[in-house]
Amino acid sequence: MKSISDVQCDLMGEWKEYKISDIGTVVTGNTPPKKDPKNYGGELVWIKPPDLDRKMYVSESEEMISDIGKKKVRLLPKGSVLVSCIGNIGKVAISECELCTNQQINSIIPNKEIVDSVFLYYVIKRMRPYLENIASNAVVPLLNKNDFSKVKIALPPLETQKKIVEILERAEKLKEWRAEADELTDTLFNSYFLDIFGDPIKNPNNFKTESLKDLCQLKSGGTPSRKNKEFFNGDIPWITTIALGPKYIDRKDAVEYITNEAIEKSATKLIPKHSILVGVRVGVGKASINKCDICTNQDIISLINIDKRLNKEFLLQILRYYERFFESQIRGATIKGITSSILKDLKIILPPIELQNQFGTIVENIEKIKGTQKQSKQQINDLFNALMQKAFKGELTC
Repeated sequence: MKSISDVQCDLMGEWKEYKISDIGTVVTGNTPPKKDPKNYGGELVWIKPPDLDRKMYVSESEEMISDIGKKKVRLLPKGSVLVSCIGNIGKVAISECELCTNQQINSIIPNKEIVDSVFLYYVIKRMRPYLENIASNAVVPLLNKNDFSKVKIALPPLETQKKIVEILERAEKLKEWRAEADELTDTLFNSYFLDIFGDPIKNPNNFKTESLKDLCQLKSGGTPSRKNKEFFNGDIPWITTIALGPKYIDRKDAVEYITNEAIEKSATKLIPKHSILVGVRVGVGKASINKCDICTNQDIISLINIDKRLNKEFLLQILRYYERFFESQIRGATIKGITSSILKDLKIILPPIELQNQFGTIVENIEKIKGTQKQSKQQINDLFNALMQKAFKGELTC
């Protein structure tokens, strides 16, 4: 197989090239028969691709294997490097305990005399674009055990690996602290909302409620005809549910930009800024506030002309609490989603507007904090990427 030396790193000094099969044992996971429920529900961790890439180490899984099922899987020791090789190629993590995986993961049990597990983790992480490129072009991308084992990587001496790992782990720790701080900000924000208003669905404070349809106008989006290419050569942001989720969205979040003529001759309509957009098909329940005039596709219903008794940030937070309810109401065969009537009939609490505005001020302050956190996160990522670049050029040796 073609060497990836030119892709992975510039070989310098004592760096040597190995096949993956030369630096450890490659193990493909498997799935105990689902028809026998006795194979599941025990204490053995069973990893699937969604469990990878969350953190460097993995030790928990949604599904667990029983003592009976343990006899039907391939056990991996602590320190194994797990790599997804079917579908989403190149996701990676290190086992923090004895565990097993499903067949979508190839794992490397490293030869500790040749390679450090953490260094190998960073190597695989950096190689991901290459692994994706060499995977088969089937409907579902695949990198089988044989081809994966032949992939070539470059390694410095073990002592050098450990020095590089020590430096990279410090940067990795900064990334973890930044992520924990971001998560804490969101947790405190949600707690603050509940402290003031209580659960907006259960309404423990017995605030007055009204149906959403009586508090705003609901407007569906649409897609201009693709037959007229000129419709998509305009200046008006056209939003799909891909953009929904962040509290605010603006021009840069548009998939495409359409013309006034496209609006005049299609089902899509101009949505004024400071409306609330809610996903009703793809991305059901995701919601955001638009900071500029936009148009949307048919997967989004926009709440416009919102009653002055409602603060928009307050209403947005209520809709986010309803997200699980929306998911429970999804219907349809080919195109799954919720109907506009589900939104229209939602009961919305109406606390005093002064209290809502107080919450809105808190939201603004938190968004400023999150903006600072985002800048900090980017700086940390830039630092980490610069260190990775140096590491794989053989420049981090002390």
